[in-house]
Amino acid sequence: MADYEIREAAESLLCSVSSPPYRNLSHSQSVNLVSEDLVAGHRPQGKMSTVRRFFCLFVTFDLLFTSLMWLICVMMKGETLIQIFDREVLHYNIKISLFDIVIVAILRFLLLIVFYAILYINNWSVIALSTGGTCAFLIGKVFVYDWPNASQPVFQVFLILTSFTLSWGEAWFLDFRVLPQELQAKQILDTIVHHSTERTPLLGPQRGLLPRAQSTHGESTVNWFSPVETPESSPRPKRPGDVILTQDQVSEL
Repeated sequence: MADYEIREAAESLLCSVSSPPYRNLSHSQSVNLVSEDLVAGHRPQGKMSTVRRFFCLFVTFDLLFTSLMWLICVMMKGETLIQIFDREVLHYNIKISLFDIVIVAILRFLLLIVFYAILYINNWSVIALSTGGTCAFLIGKVFVYDWPNASQPVFQVFLILTSFTLSWGEAWFLDFRVLPQELQAKQILDTIVHHSTERTPLLGPQRGLLPRAQSTHGESTVNWFSPVETPESSPRPKRPGDVILTQDQVSEL
């Protein structure tokens, strides 16, 4: 898609729809921002857009970072991996174990990837359910966790706050970046298609209506035809001063 077509469609879209983010900017800056939104939200050949791919990467980072933080918290006690697995997973207890935060991160990852990467939905209801469920669980975790017997409470607090922040960051990024940019890219592309359809000529060039050009010794001449002289019996009287040339007289000139 040509850059001038993107800018032309962006200009027409900005003239027709007043968008709050671009209200205080100059016209050229607004066109550049809309062009960037089009590139980020466009789906080339039906593939995933750039902004949604970054969202999926952010969800994956949430899972890996939460798992790493949990591993750091449990390793601070000086136990082996077998002892950690036995205490945190096999003999799980909500009051002393933090493995449930990793389970919540895994469920959040699967839910968001299935709905927003595989099914490719354009609705905020799933991310609202994911973020709301995560926050409710973390708030309950704070009240039931055995804080006095925690070996390193700073790391436990940081793990809970990290999971809380990342879940809200995912909701913000989807609702304020992914969905609006994809919708705006769709509007700009529809505007480009609409303008291209309007500018398509309804009738092609008619060959028989144009004067025929002939080339003689490298010079181009055009055969112009004058109307035939009006007969004397014509009901329309000739005005004095009107000169009507016949075809023979034109050819002699």
